[in-house]
Amino acid sequence: MRKGLFFLIFLLLLIVTAGCGTGNTSNELDPSKENVQEGHVIDISDSRILVVSDITKEEAIDSPQEELLSEGNEAVWYSVDDTSTYEIGELLRLEWEYMNDSYPGQSSPDNVQIMEE
Repeated sequence: MRKGLFFLIFLLLLIVTAGCGTGNTSNELDPSKENVQEGHVIDISDSRILVVSDITKEEAIDSPQEELLSEGNEAVWYSVDDTSTYEIGELLRLEWEYMNDSYPGQSSPDNVQIMEE
């Protein structure tokens, strides 16, 4: 009888602790958040990268910048420490705290993740 009671208590504790997990345990940024952008690098200047959302890698590489910006997609110039770590066409997720509302926007990312396509 005692073994059955201990087994039942153990089983209940296991079920309760399994249900207490948090949703996303991954360290990936969530692109559905308002302060996270997922997009491709379309331009690299001295200390900034221009990232545009909702375009393909091919468009980022082959299409003129003016054309990509005229389509009204989210576009942001990000100030970065080392532009040599980025390539035209690369898919990034960037998280920021403050954004200048110009078009393209201007910001400094708090977190940058290079994504695989």
